[in-house]
Amino acid sequence: MHAQVFDFVNDDAYISFRYADNLVRHGELVYNPGERVEGYTNFLWTMTMAAVLGLGGDPVVYSRLLGVAFGLGGLVVIARFIARWRGEARLVDGIGPLWLAAAPAYACWSSGGLETQQFTFFATLGWTSYLLESRVPGGADAAAGESGQVPRFPASGLWFALSALARPEGMLFFGLTGLHRLGALVWRRRWPGRSDWLWGAAFCIIFVPYYAWRWSYYGWPFPNTYYVKVGSASPWGPGLAYFWTWIRDHHLYLWPVLALAARRHRGFWCLFGLLVGGLSLHVVRVGGDFMALHRFLVPLMPMLAVVLVFAVEAITSAIRARGLPRAVPALAGLLLLVGLGVRTAQVDRWALEPGSEGGVDRIGWLRMFEGQCRAIGLWLRDNAPPDASLATTAAGIIPYYSRLYTLDILGLNDEYIAHEVPARGNRPGHTKVAPERYILDKHIDYLVYHPTITARPTGQGPGGMASKGYVWRSVQVPGLDPPYWSFWERRR
Repeated sequence: MHAQVFDFVNDDAYISFRYADNLVRHGELVYNPGERVEGYTNFLWTMTMAAVLGLGGDPVVYSRLLGVAFGLGGLVVIARFIARWRGEARLVDGIGPLWLAAAPAYACWSSGGLETQQFTFFATLGWTSYLLESRVPGGADAAAGESGQVPRFPASGLWFALSALARPEGMLFFGLTGLHRLGALVWRRRWPGRSDWLWGAAFCIIFVPYYAWRWSYYGWPFPNTYYVKVGSASPWGPGLAYFWTWIRDHHLYLWPVLALAARRHRGFWCLFGLLVGGLSLHVVRVGGDFMALHRFLVPLMPMLAVVLVFAVEAITSAIRARGLPRAVPALAGLLLLVGLGVRTAQVDRWALEPGSEGGVDRIGWLRMFEGQCRAIGLWLRDNAPPDASLATTAAGIIPYYSRLYTLDILGLNDEYIAHEVPARGNRPGHTKVAPERYILDKHIDYLVYHPTITARPTGQGPGGMASKGYVWRSVQVPGLDPPYWSFWERRR
């Protein structure tokens, strides 16, 4: 129900849909047929959408359904982990999933059409399985010689591999967990055992063939999007602001106190510190994101939910031990719950208002933009010549529906812009822009740039393209609000 409050599909999600569509229709995992550029960072999600298209489904619908399904799956994984970690299930275990479901970021990015919840699900399966494997008989400790049993197969390596196929940060999770595993061996003064080698092999048997294929297919060791986003002179400022709003909106400044209350779970805390610290530093270093509600930090929230359960359990046990009346903690908990609920409603309402702040677009703006771009894309599909081309910064929805050759002006799907154009500014994903000469050399038919949408026809457009073979047009587009879209059209 909380995800339905947002219920949108972001423009970037349609980039993956376009890759999936070209794979199904043309047999090429590309943005433009004939151009091998890796403009996505979510291989597993893109292939999932290709399966949806191949079976006759609509990825716009199924991306939301699957996002919610993965989000619900994450709630189950957390409850299961807490019960198995403790050795029994208790009513308090439900607090973690309930907090996740109420968290604006977790609910929002169960919608959106992107891979956020797919990655979060597999990453959460990875670290929860790893911690349980390290404790059960026949697990990692048994491999080190503490048990005569045959070591249990370390399935967490497989889950981390799937997370790395869903997003590149899966490699970071696997690497940091490997560092934790190595540290445990050094602490115990032991050599890697059979379970350790199997764990690494489980990851490599999936990830290495995939990585070898993608490097040979696209020709670069990293996705094209990586090269677009490097080079910003000052990403730390936006990154820290992004990180702080995540803490503020979800009241995470309370978590150090909760961690102190739950400190007895020592086997959990070392890995917690590595994963939370590592991913947080990475997100800050790349400058955060230009979309609201912190999708890049959602994968950390299941770990925070576990801390919440451990802390509540420890606090209530301490209160019972001191013989305090149960009404006292019950009243305090109720007041805290009401306060957090009010704050959640405020964050949701703020996020759904159309607008942008500090280079970050609110969800309401993204949802409004989705509807506008869909109308434009369908108009182009019905009115543009099939051999026409367009250039735009909105590289998802309009190209997906129009199916025209598209120059992505921001370079996510263009090799030349990603590698040859210097970065300017510090807004993530918006620091490299196609030079005008490069656009003109491609003889683009429709210069859209950022779509110009107005209540009435406009006069001369920006850029002074009239002297370069273009005419400024304003057309009334069915379903567009406001109704007029203006663009430069090349004189053929």
